[in-house]
Amino acid sequence: MGDHRPVCSVSHGLSRLLTAVLPVCMLLALAACAVPRPTIKIALVAPFEGVYREVGYDAFPAMRLALREQIAAGGIGAYQVDFVAYNDNADAAYAEQVAHNVTIDPAVVAVIGHFRADTTLAALHVYTESQMAILAPDVAADRLPADPLVFRMGPPMGAMNQALGRCPGGARPIVSVWTQPYVGSIDSGLLARLTDFQSPAAAHLLSASAAGLCFATATPALADLPSAEPALSGFAAISGGAAPQPRSIAAYDATEVLLQAIRADIAAHGRPSRAGVADALRHIRYQGLLGTVVFDGNNEWADAPVWVYRFDRAGHIELVP
Repeated sequence: MGDHRPVCSVSHGLSRLLTAVLPVCMLLALAACAVPRPTIKIALVAPFEGVYREVGYDAFPAMRLALREQIAAGGIGAYQVDFVAYNDNADAAYAEQVAHNVTIDPAVVAVIGHFRADTTLAALHVYTESQMAILAPDVAADRLPADPLVFRMGPPMGAMNQALGRCPGGARPIVSVWTQPYVGSIDSGLLARLTDFQSPAAAHLLSASAAGLCFATATPALADLPSAEPALSGFAAISGGAAPQPRSIAAYDATEVLLQAIRADIAAHGRPSRAGVADALRHIRYQGLLGTVVFDGNNEWADAPVWVYRFDRAGHIELVP
């Protein structure tokens, strides 16, 4: 817990993942070595260890995939954008400490994280005090404060609760502090072991006992978003065979949004900076997998979509129109 080095150095699981990534990176580096470019970084902070480790492993390959595409395209202007990934253990106090390590690296211009409300909230002041923008996907917008450097990509919890009105039977929504508000009955012990209702772990743990449970979410199953599967077709080659999950969609979109902002900052000022990237994010318009990302005056994606699902009798989720 006292070691705050990048997760690339401390996570055995991520080391295995990097084993699959490094050969690809080496080939891309060789292709670009004729014209050396200065490198800037974006950071990913998420859990990579413990019960919630799948959060990081859903996000990491999607981010790497988006970055690999820009490297293959020759970088952005005179720059190559690389990444650094940190493990926050899904622990708020630890996340705050890790955020300090992110901000002291002068090459890091912005961060994507932490994919949980509690850890994101704990780390926010570290980023904002360092004038670093943070993109917060997969967290309800109204769980985070309005701030010039906090870009909220998730729909508000109020909108998700309202969407639960589409659930069969019109059951009254349960206002949950969890990522996904839901209608139905579920054992609190099981809930504590899940990162979300869409994960393979949810299908295994809940099974048929979840029949009828209905939930709202910021990201759909890949099968329900036709544009996602081709965009993430290279995911398994990076992940070592694991398939992309709904959270991978959010991570991919967040990375592409940030890359577009970096590109705009370089075009406007010749070189990227934390302040320049943050300003570019305020004016971004990106056609992503989840929709057209545009931040309002409070740095909230006001049109962030909400998806509603219901567990059938076999324990599988089905989209509620």
